[in-house]
Amino acid sequence: MAIASAAAAAAAAACRPHLAGAFLLAIFFAGAATAASISGAESSCQRDNSVVKDISQMPQGSYGLEGLSHVTLAGALAHGMKEVEVWLQTFGPGQRTPIHRHSCEEVFVVLKGKGTLLLGSSSLKYPGQPQEIPVFQNSTFTIPVNDPHQVWNSDEHEDLQVIVVISRPPIKVFFYDDWNMPHTAAKLQFPIFWDEECLPSPKDEL
Repeated sequence: MAIASAAAAAAAAACRPHLAGAFLLAIFFAGAATAASISGAESSCQRDNSVVKDISQMPQGSYGLEGLSHVTLAGALAHGMKEVEVWLQTFGPGQRTPIHRHSCEEVFVVLKGKGTLLLGSSSLKYPGQPQEIPVFQNSTFTIPVNDPHQVWNSDEHEDLQVIVVISRPPIKVFFYDDWNMPHTAAKLQFPIFWDEECLPSPKDEL
């Protein structure tokens, strides 16, 4: 129906030059409406711009990472944040993040439990042997921009729960297989797992 209408409009515009501008506007708005309806149908993103939110009602999940519970408390895609993003993350006993880096500032506040920050270097061709830095309840630590790191709940009995604040959201993350993997071989993940519903990965057209 829409194609037939567009064809009829095109024919009319060809016969009557003064209708050409109106025809182009009609095509533009029809295309925009179609794109909006398709986008709305495919997206399962839960957007929430309310000032006060109940954390227990916010989406949470492991997002394919064993032993993780992640909640985006204030995010760029779901909540409209521009400069920073805030997460609540809980790691089960013995669990750890993948080795990764990102070009943003990151601050952790440990709410409960204890663990170990493994911190590599961005000044070498590969992360190298990481520093092992203990973290504990009521401590806070920062990650230098682009330094490979890993957060490990090294306690075998208690959860490690942290608040995480990052800059420049939504972030691009590079993952490493191990500490000897060259920086140039690290694998890009964008969007990050919990952003995928709000910002689907681009399709490979090749």
